[in-house]
Amino acid sequence: MHITHCPDCTTAFKVTPDQLKLANGWVRCGRCNAVFEAHLHFSPAATPAASVGPQREPKFEPVFAHAASPEATPASSEASANSFTPTDSTTPAAETTAAAVSPRFHVLWGTLSALLALALVWQWLLWQRHWLAAQEPALKPVMEALCAPWGCEVNWPREPDSVLIESSSFNEDPEGGFILQLRMKNTQHHAVATPALELNLTDMQDQVVVRRVFTPQELAVRDHIQALRDVRATLNFELDEATAERVAGFRAFIFYP
Repeated sequence: MHITHCPDCTTAFKVTPDQLKLANGWVRCGRCNAVFEAHLHFSPAATPAASVGPQREPKFEPVFAHAASPEATPASSEASANSFTPTDSTTPAAETTAAAVSPRFHVLWGTLSALLALALVWQWLLWQRHWLAAQEPALKPVMEALCAPWGCEVNWPREPDSVLIESSSFNEDPEGGFILQLRMKNTQHHAVATPALELNLTDMQDQVVVRRVFTPQELAVRDHIQALRDVRATLNFELDEATAERVAGFRAFIFYP
């Protein structure tokens, strides 16, 4: 049995070797909550009888913070105030580590997190720039400003599955040559880019005789189709006599080059 003293409030406690083994000699003062190593503050030549009078004997009985022990709950408020609880040997190191984390680190971490979030938002805006400009034309100048440092462009969104050929016809022109009439419809609720047209003229065996691609400019239509609207295009062209005699049908496809 030893007598140790709290270095902060000088309160004396009885401690046994078994009690000191619980936390490698570290204890917490029940009066001021100071944490210290008990063996560094032993009374050199003291005995329990000499260090603490009979009237103070109950006052310095240790009270441990172990739930499994019947001594875990103080018998009175006085005992609680003058008791110590074993602490884990890693507690001082943990408190030192927590104290070492400066506020500047938290500020730096918060700033980096905010910059990362802004970068992700900016990347998403660039990726969706065509769609956003089509949904809200007023955003187009903003999208163009974001694209300026990278040299990208803001165009109408290209959505192949959104544009359908509603009707088409191919006939000989009484005045010579052929006439192709085409109607394309945008099924989306926002404007989309006008696709290009691939025209294949076929013979009696459905073999391609002539293949030609027409851009929106050559079709004489706008570069985009408004939401849920259609556009009509008419093409007049001539073929040499030998090729014209072989033409028996046609196939038309729309695509984005």
